[in-house]
Amino acid sequence: MLKGFPFARASALALAAFSAATFADEATDASKTVVVVSSENVKITGQLFHPRMCPNKTNYVAFIRQVRDNRELWLYESKSKELSQISPYSRTRKLEDVNLDEDSEGLFKGYEDEIDWCPVLHGGEQYFAYVSAGGVNNHDVYLSCIGCKEHTRVTFDPEVDGFPKWTPDGKGLVFVSARTGDGDLYYLEDATKYFKKDMKRENRNAFVRLTSSPGEEMFPSFAPNGNYLAFTMRTSGNKKRGQFTIALMDFKGDRKVKVFNNKITNNKSHPSWSFDGHFVAYQISNDLNDRVVDIGVMQLKIDPAGHLVEVADLHGKTPKIAENVYPSSYGGPTWLPGSRALVYAKRESNRLNPLEVVNLEKWLYDQNYQRATISTNSSIHRDVDCLPNLPIIVYAGEQGLDYQIFASVLIGPDLRLGAQKVDLAKYDLFKN
Repeated sequence: MLKGFPFARASALALAAFSAATFADEATDASKTVVVVSSENVKITGQLFHPRMCPNKTNYVAFIRQVRDNRELWLYESKSKELSQISPYSRTRKLEDVNLDEDSEGLFKGYEDEIDWCPVLHGGEQYFAYVSAGGVNNHDVYLSCIGCKEHTRVTFDPEVDGFPKWTPDGKGLVFVSARTGDGDLYYLEDATKYFKKDMKRENRNAFVRLTSSPGEEMFPSFAPNGNYLAFTMRTSGNKKRGQFTIALMDFKGDRKVKVFNNKITNNKSHPSWSFDGHFVAYQISNDLNDRVVDIGVMQLKIDPAGHLVEVADLHGKTPKIAENVYPSSYGGPTWLPGSRALVYAKRESNRLNPLEVVNLEKWLYDQNYQRATISTNSSIHRDVDCLPNLPIIVYAGEQGLDYQIFASVLIGPDLRLGAQKVDLAKYDLFKN
């Protein structure tokens, strides 16, 4: 039994089965690392970050290119090596560019970001949701698909809409909207009805308001089975100097909300579910804009009927499982396949933040446990992303003066893929 809290039955059995022999295994590391894209390419000069692997078509990686205050959403197809920009508007005006003078006329700041891949295919097509300023500096949620020319605008409210997140069944969509003054969560039950539609106005009857607390909510994250929705909630103060924590909603049930409170007085934000749904990792910070954070992990207590009863820290006295971490752009901490280890960028200096791995079981039970450091071709790392069934991570980094997106194949005991063997010949990311 874990310290301080009665653990969920499945989690307790899984951890009880953990053997001391595992401690002697070799450390997790990268067996191969490649550059996916680089700002050395004149087509994508600027900062590159926030890569996201496509879950159903793994030869596609989305990423963000930033030039000054412009954010552009790009797609890389590793088989053809093709780069394409995702944008819902035709450019009749010039975007701000590093080669233009500050007083150039006819410029506006573009914004396409916050992509979330649909977890399932629809009619063989891979859809995604993202946020765009649409050429008019009004952030709204859009839907599109790989190879589609259509970009369906879903929200039309003059206030900011963002952070779209698909339900695990790939039908519904949750997003954050400031239309009620502060940010609240809204739910579009069947987003598939809007695929490839040319919407002229918002169908307000289609949106279900999920939260109505005085403070704002943000960073929604679904449990893998779709039963629960975790999100960041402001419990006191104002937007700039508020107190934030994690809340969990019984999404498939009565939609009641449990607010997570522990001994940490600092902000708790950016929840991230383990792939088995037993744990939620989160960021700990003084301010949501901090460039150095800590990581905590909570465990869930579920009753026999499947309802969320309570949440508490994985370890009562020291809930910080990792400290001095470089935070990701939007998502929470990154879980490795097997749901027992986290990978993150350790902040050691302005020019050095190596990738580090912490195994929850070893951290709890082995007093001599040493965390693994992943060897890559970059000294800078951020925005790590991976899929639940592949030992492949993508992340942003730098080499010299170039911003780059990398992909690494991981090997070692912290990844649990059962008897599955990964044939890299299947993955175009790692072909020369």
